[in-house]
Amino acid sequence: PRLDRSADNVGPTNDSPEEPKTQKAASKAAEAREEARRLMQLKIKISALLKERPGLAEHIGQIRMEITADGLRIQIVDDQKRPMFDIGKSEVKPYMREILREIGSAIKDADSPITLAGHTDSTPYGMGERGYSNWELSSDRANSSRRELIAGGMTEGKIKRVAGMASTDPLLPTDSANPINRRISIVVMTREAAAR
Repeated sequence: PRLDRSADNVGPTNDSPEEPKTQKAASKAAEAREEARRLMQLKIKISALLKERPGLAEHIGQIRMEITADGLRIQIVDDQKRPMFDIGKSEVKPYMREILREIGSAIKDADSPITLAGHTDSTPYGMGERGYSNWELSSDRANSSRRELIAGGMTEGKIKRVAGMASTDPLLPTDSANPINRRISIVVMTREAAAR
């Protein structure tokens, strides 16, 4: 007798579990491309705003922006001739206040959460680990920067984390005392990074 094999499944059909996986992967890839495009537009927008503001163009060299796996990372680095804060202080210098407020204005409409971190160089501060140290100083500077972003128009609810990193993550690991290691890092996070 001849067997009827018409009901045998010989390849993926609309009911196959592989198709939803493929569609899901394609949808996720499309979302990632759209998110990368939005982050690039935000980077361009911030650059343009800072260049247009009188008095801020000269500080462009202190602002580093890059798109990473976590999102758009904006780093404002210290410069010996133009420090962001006085030595051992957390009060934001006037030019730094303007930069942060411009960034706050630029990212207020971004549909992404924000993280903020303060960094110091490795030069010990005050009484070191037994008193007010680089840990407290970097935290206080991050919080001062958070207040300026909000003054620029960014909503408090966008901020998911404010951290003081002290000197644990130097830009120049081979020269941890270099002033360039003193910086504020703002990350406009991707959805995946925010979920992590």
